[in-house]
Amino acid sequence: MLNRDYYVWVEIEANKKRILDEKYFEKMMDKCVEAGIGSIILAVKDTTGFGIYHSNVVPHYSIFDKDFQNIDYLEKYIKIAHSKGLKLHAAVDVFAEGRVKEKHELSPGFKNPSWQSYMQGIGDDGKPAIRPISDLKGIKTIGSIDDFSEVFVNPIKKEVRDYETNIVKELVEKYDLDGIVLDRVRFVGLGSDFSDYTREKFEEFLGKTVEKWPEDVYKLVNKNGEIQAEYGALFGKWVTFRASYIKSFILQVKDAIKTSGKNVEFLDYTGSWYPIYYLVGANWAREGYKAEEYPWVDKEEYANTGYAQYIDKLLSGFYYEDVTIEEALKNGKPAYWYSVEGSGDIVNKVVGDAVPYIGSLFVKQYENNEDAFKRAVEMCFEKSKGCMIFDLCYIDGYNWWDACKAGQK
Repeated sequence: MLNRDYYVWVEIEANKKRILDEKYFEKMMDKCVEAGIGSIILAVKDTTGFGIYHSNVVPHYSIFDKDFQNIDYLEKYIKIAHSKGLKLHAAVDVFAEGRVKEKHELSPGFKNPSWQSYMQGIGDDGKPAIRPISDLKGIKTIGSIDDFSEVFVNPIKKEVRDYETNIVKELVEKYDLDGIVLDRVRFVGLGSDFSDYTREKFEEFLGKTVEKWPEDVYKLVNKNGEIQAEYGALFGKWVTFRASYIKSFILQVKDAIKTSGKNVEFLDYTGSWYPIYYLVGANWAREGYKAEEYPWVDKEEYANTGYAQYIDKLLSGFYYEDVTIEEALKNGKPAYWYSVEGSGDIVNKVVGDAVPYIGSLFVKQYENNEDAFKRAVEMCFEKSKGCMIFDLCYIDGYNWWDACKAGQK
């Protein structure tokens, strides 16, 4: 029996050979059915900024990688998935629109350089600097969960937000999708965005001029060779400001899906590490949750930036090698939530019953330890509504299909 809340994610590049070979892809779908996995999340636009479907918005992947044909892979695989009784969700990497080291002039982040996130950093000369994300050579910054290999665009900019929303709108209206899954609905890290445009919007938010920019938000200092941030008087307002824009984008996308008149689920992927998620500016907690984790924000004001109840499901990254809280603490992890079990607890704390949440696993973390992976799958089903496996390439590569059945007990 297929579990609709059991998902497998299919990244484009990691599954290139599976996507290009229709017979191979169909074989993988049969394997999913056999394992009880009921939903496929097919990445249709990744961080290159290109898509594997025919679009009037997104350039086709064949422009970026000539091995791909200029065909509509999405249309083809929706039909195959549905023929097997599987649901198919289209995944979109949102605010990442190009690769720094694989620069392509038609990646939206390079085609529209004014869209790029402007990062605050400190130069080799020890002086503060603000530069576009594609030009960070010699600049050190902090507070990111990325390595700046992707060209993140500015979530504050209206033209950026409208572009990303139009991607979703077209997908929903054009295809027989069961769901839309968004990823990277966030800032790249604490270092963004410090463009003049964002400064103006922040001043509108405050209702006053920022006297010292960016020091009134925070400044970077070099302490014994380590770059650290010293938070300024406006840091809490800055955290709230960024989160408010991410929430408004979520609402914009939700409205686009609703007005399409199509019955399409709206899912969002985030990491589960809420105590440090302010670094990337997304408050995926329920609206009204007073974040005791963030001492520098106005609790009431920040609580209004939560958006959990405005999506249909939350895919939450329980991305830890340790399965239980006991294992995490025994292995010296800094907090209980650095575990699959603890992730479920922290998400339950901040989301509650506002939206169904699905524990998600990064399979590579369990390489050579199939038993730990099985236990992690079982823990996801115990601590959340289901399980999402990232990514198909690992399950197929490790031949862990039988292990996937652990969630079907």
